[in-house]
Amino acid sequence: MSAVARRYYARGVQAIGSGELQIAVEQLQAAVDLAPNFGDARVAFAVALAKFGDAPRAANVVRTGLGRAVSPVGVAALWATLGDVLTLSGDFFGAEEAFRQAATHPDFAVRAAAGLARVYAKLGRYPDAVAQLKRAAAGSV
Repeated sequence: MSAVARRYYARGVQAIGSGELQIAVEQLQAAVDLAPNFGDARVAFAVALAKFGDAPRAANVVRTGLGRAVSPVGVAALWATLGDVLTLSGDFFGAEEAFRQAATHPDFAVRAAAGLARVYAKLGRYPDAVAQLKRAAAGSV
């Protein structure tokens, strides 16, 4: 991975932290363009887009990354991010599937359970939401 892509990524993450979302989107777009397999940059780019109000584009960025991920952890991170983005955009059934995919990796089981709890609450499935919250809080999913 190029040092230039890493610099764009670092600047983009810093811009997200300071609330400069337009700059974050531009910097992270450049990082992903230079290094399409740079999973952390892709996740950060999707987050910046979602915060900027462009959830459909954020979902596309993540979906494109799923075919490029180079590790199981990277795949799980992308699925979890997709779940968050789809929840934000109101696609609760798509989000549910994304979180279920993320949960297949043990490092993302708690995050997936918390995401599923949000989805189930939005769908009015409160007993399922409570069960997922308990799983997430217990840390043993």
